[in-house]
Amino acid sequence: MEARIIRRSLVTAAVGLAMGSAGVAQATNGYFAHGYGTKAKGMGGVGMAISQDAYAPGINPAGIAGMETRFDASVAYFRPERSYEVSGMPSGQPGTFGLAPGKVDSGSEDFFVPSLGFVQQIDENRSWGIALLGNGGMNTDYPAFSNEVCQMDPNTPSNTGPFCDGSAGINLEQIAIIPTYAQKFADGRVSVGFSPIISYQRFSAEGISTFGGMSDDPENLSSGRTDSSWGYGAQIGFQAELAEGARVGASYRSKIRAGDFDEYAGLFANGGEFDIPSTYGLGFSLDVTPNVTLSADYQKIRYSEIDAVSNSNTAGMLGADGGAGFGWDDVNIFKFGAQIDGGNGWVWRVGYNRGENPISSNEVTLNILAPAVMTDHFTAGFTREFGQHEINFAAMYAPRQSVSGPNAFDPGQDVEIEMRQYELEIGYAYRF
Repeated sequence: MEARIIRRSLVTAAVGLAMGSAGVAQATNGYFAHGYGTKAKGMGGVGMAISQDAYAPGINPAGIAGMETRFDASVAYFRPERSYEVSGMPSGQPGTFGLAPGKVDSGSEDFFVPSLGFVQQIDENRSWGIALLGNGGMNTDYPAFSNEVCQMDPNTPSNTGPFCDGSAGINLEQIAIIPTYAQKFADGRVSVGFSPIISYQRFSAEGISTFGGMSDDPENLSSGRTDSSWGYGAQIGFQAELAEGARVGASYRSKIRAGDFDEYAGLFANGGEFDIPSTYGLGFSLDVTPNVTLSADYQKIRYSEIDAVSNSNTAGMLGADGGAGFGWDDVNIFKFGAQIDGGNGWVWRVGYNRGENPISSNEVTLNILAPAVMTDHFTAGFTREFGQHEINFAAMYAPRQSVSGPNAFDPGQDVEIEMRQYELEIGYAYRF
């Protein structure tokens, strides 16, 4: 009875903490994290065929089938360093919008990202759980620097900032609440899991009202206010043991249909529509020795399903049906990880995550606001067990990546967007 009360209290506290701490600023595989859960993050984000904690539903819901009752909590320190640089003077021609030459760094570089998970074992073949995990990454905060280019047009709102409207930037925050049920079949060799998904997201933008002439609804383009929406979707996954120590897994997550951002109906295509794209993936895991496990995953994120994200910068009016977007492509991601059981409660991990950059050279202009260009991620981590307790740690470094192309609104100029990332995550787990 006491254990049930403790578990119920932990779940209630977890939901409350996650909802109160939804703000995230990740931009690794587009605006999806490179992995979910401290152990997976230490192995490059793998988790389709190998599941080790209550965060497993973030990758494959089948992973909790028969898993022991446990509670996981973690916090990541995430530091993205973002900037853009403009080469060439603006043309000053009618119908163009030039940018001030030079390099500008985005502020707000330090973020703390919580994650929470709980699994309740029903019996050796069945478990249910809930995970609360975040995405983000469309986040920038450029200062209101003195901009001489703005003085060329007396109709601009201000003489400061990247777009002649003071400090400029956007912020997207997403959290997924993932209740899950999973069960083993075929004498425990096959696992299947299912999760309904509830999403909550928030968005704000400022300093871009200069684009009002390109917007279908300029009054709802750059308010600086935070708008929010709820959405829903589902995912299904399986894992199977092919032979002793050899496992395969796969999962599919549907497109998450979310409410519109009404405050930004003049920015996002289709009147503020901003759903979350579907994903699917496949993975393998092999115990090459009793103490060494190698894993590899493939994942695809279908940004092309979301007009506001995938439509070209020049597809039409901002906010209009089928209008302009950020020009992101679908991405293919390959993840590789190794885990070594060092004995005496120590487990060591390394990994590599290679994702495609979703932003092409002819779509850089609006992506000054969202320079999610990362491709390479190098990871490492460890676990230290103390009886029923675990301390988990993961680190990630994504070296500088940049994309250059013409200013879509003044082709005589070139724009380069770039990013570099660091992440440290520490987690605690209790196994009941």
